[in-house]
Order: sequence, then structure tokens, then C-alpha cells
Amino acid sequence: MFVRTLHQVAALTVILSVATGPLAAEENEPSVAAQLKALSDRVARQEAELQQLRAALNERTSDERRSQEVRAAVKQALADPDLKLRSASSLQAGYKDGFFIAAEDQSFSLRINVEGQFRYIFDHAEKQPAPNGGDDVSGFQLRRARIAFSGNAVNPQLTYRVRPTYDCATGNLRLDDAWAAYEFTPGLRLKGGQFKPYFLREENVGAFDQLAAERSYLADYFTIDFTQGAELTYDVGQLHLAFAAHDGSYGANTDYNGDRSVFALSGRAEYVLAGDWKQFRDFTSWPKEPFALMIGAGGDYEQGQHGPGTNTPNVFKYTADVSAEFGGANLFAAIVGQQFGDDDNPKVGGLPTNLNGAHQFGFVAQGGVFVIPDKLEPFARYEWMNWGGAYYRNNGGAVQNASRNLTDDRLSIVTVGANYYFAKHKAKLTVDLVYALDPVPVSNTGGGLVRSAKEDQLALRCQFQFRF
Repeated sequence: MFVRTLHQVAALTVILSVATGPLAAEENEPSVAAQLKALSDRVARQEAELQQLRAALNERTSDERRSQEVRAAVKQALADPDLKLRSASSLQAGYKDGFFIAAEDQSFSLRINVEGQFRYIFDHAEKQPAPNGGDDVSGFQLRRARIAFSGNAVNPQLTYRVRPTYDCATGNLRLDDAWAAYEFTPGLRLKGGQFKPYFLREENVGAFDQLAAERSYLADYFTIDFTQGAELTYDVGQLHLAFAAHDGSYGANTDYNGDRSVFALSGRAEYVLAGDWKQFRDFTSWPKEPFALMIGAGGDYEQGQHGPGTNTPNVFKYTADVSAEFGGANLFAAIVGQQFGDDDNPKVGGLPTNLNGAHQFGFVAQGGVFVIPDKLEPFARYEWMNWGGAYYRNNGGAVQNASRNLTDDRLSIVTVGANYYFAKHKAKLTVDLVYALDPVPVSNTGGGLVRSAKEDQLALRCQFQFRF
């Protein structure tokens, strides 16, 4: 239209020029011709500029169309669950009960925790066996040093945990937890891998959340410990249920044909009568917490194997316990027992002769109270065991080699001490005294006790722990 207008203006100019009469045309003929040429050149330039403007407009429209197409493709890719494209702004990182990195949509998270327990132990036991010798032995112990990796992948329902730890007995790294779990519906979860099944309450409370520097001698003896298998748990209201099929006690870090049980089944039930589940993650009752009460019971059956290099008995384990918290004071008590049987092959070698049909049992009770709120907590513990004439643990190592018949059937241990909390369980100093009233059949250096044929063994433990 712009070109048409220019043509009209040019035509009007020509008409006006002609209308001035022949005289004017004759007098100014060269000037009119020059004006017409200039006007024609101007129209040509304007038309060229118009073509350039049209080309630029078309290019801009094409660019906008391509930009819209790119935006639509990116939006479609982000909506595709199989193609996870995220910008840096969609990730979160920081520290909250551990260092973490997580996606905003909760599809992925990784949390890293570092934990350590360092101790000084002094032990007095009359006529200690080699290699200690003498009556007294003392030294430092790096009881635990470990890194835990945990979180979720793909979605919040799929969780995992991997935790290597330093073994103070060998000086090597070993793998404790290594499992993945999926929550099918709220409260219903299936876990598979390497873990410690729900059985003893002391064992299911973390080593860094105990009342004393170490779990009781009783818990360490009757434990299933870490093993491999699958465990189904169900939490509904105040009830917690767990059932596991696993490779038997001490079945961790073994191949499928290298464990020492044909099969093993374990289960535990817990019910919170008062308070909240979170209060029973440790044994301490913080002053501002309300009253809480929980009861629990568990069982474990393991069928032993007989063959070259492997002779293990059948065993049935059981336990029942109660935990109470009083807003600054705590109590815990448990009974534990196990019944052995190797009736399928009663003449297999390598087992104590008193083991077939042996019934072992015991109990533990402990309690603590804050005298300085959230800071100073004295505590005491008493444990008692009846060996049933034999000592045996199915761990296939040096401790199992110590299995034998016993003439002293009973062991009583008293522990007294105090905790000083710098930052709750994240930084804590524990000093306690362990007194064994009876002979200790097998050393438990983690607990500070060594094998002794005499009673009245005394161990002083000073421990500092940290976790972050």
C-alpha cells in the first residue's frame, strides 16, 4: 500500500506540473524531467527498504516460531518421567541431621553421616589368659568409626542405606548395613539386603543411642547380629510388626553357599501404650518429653547345617521387654533365652557335648535420670545369665572356637556410670564402671571384659562419641 501511495503522489505531481501551461513547461522542461527522475529513484529506494522490512519481519516470525517449538520440547521432556532433566535450581543441599543433597520433587536424596567412638579402657582381672598375662590391662580403643550413606531414589517410597565401618578387632573395613526398601502403602515396607533383623530391643537401638558406653554382655551374646535376607515391616497406629527370612545369626558378608544355617525366620512386635514412637529411638528420656511406655516381644528360629567344615545346631531364641520414659528418667528391662537342639545329627563333632537340648536364658534391667537437665545423666544396669552348661555362638570365627562346656553356669554383671551430653547423642562423654561378679567365659573387648576363670573382674571405660 505504501508503494501505491507513492505512485499516486508522483502522478499528482505530474498533473500539477502539466497544468501550469505550455509556457511553464517550455521554460522549465529540464527541471521537471530531473524532478521526475529523482522521484522515481526515491520510489525505488522506498520499495527496496520495504522489501528489507518484510524480510526482517518474516525472519523474526520464524525465530519466534522456533523458540516456541523449543520451549514446547523442553516442557515435554521435563514432563517425561523417564527423562530427568533438571536445572541446578531444582536441587537442595545443606545440613540437617547429616550432610544432604536432594531434588525438590523428592525423587532423589543422599544423606551422609560420620560417626566415631573413641575409648580408654582399664581392666583388672585376676590371672588373665595369654596374651594379656598379669592382672591388669589397659589401652585405647577406636570402637567404631563409620560413614553412612542413606536416602531415596526414583521416588520417596524407595529408600536405601549403605554403611561401611572400621573393625577394631582386625583393623579392616567391613560392611554392616547394605539394603534397599520399598514402601508399598503407608506403613507397609519390604527391605532386602544386609541388615540387623528386628529381634532384641538393645540391638535395634543404635550403638550411638545407648545408655551405657556399650550394649550389655547379654545382648551381645543372644543377638542375631547383621545378616542377609528380606524383612517385611508394618506400622499401623501404635503397633509395629516385623517378619524376616534370613541367613541366620552372623550371616553378614557371606556368599549364598557360605552361611551357617539352612534357613532362619525371625519376628518382633512392639506396641506403644503411651507417648510417641520417636521417643524410643534411644534409651534416654529427655526432660521435656512426655511420659512414654512401650512393650515388645520377639522370636527367632534357625535350622543348623551339618557337613564338612560346618556343624551348627538348631536354635530357637525369644525375648520380651518393656521400656518407660518419665520426662527426664528412663527404665528398660528385658528377658532373653534360647534353646539348642542338634537331634538331627547328635554326634556331629565340633560342638560342646552339653549343647544338645541346652536352655540358656537371662535378663537385663537398666535406668537413668538427669540431674542436670539435658546435660548430666547418671545410670545403672544389672544383667544376669544362665549358660545351661555350655557356651556357643554361631559366628564361625574366634568366638565360636571358644565354644565349650562350662562348669560355672551363671554370670552377673553390674554397670554404673554417667553421661555428659554436649549436644545430645551427637557429642557425648560416657564414663562407666563394669563389674563382673562371676567368671567371664569369653572375652568381650567391646564391652571392656576379658576371659577370666575368676570372679570380681573390673573394667573402667571412658568414651567420647561424635556424630554429624
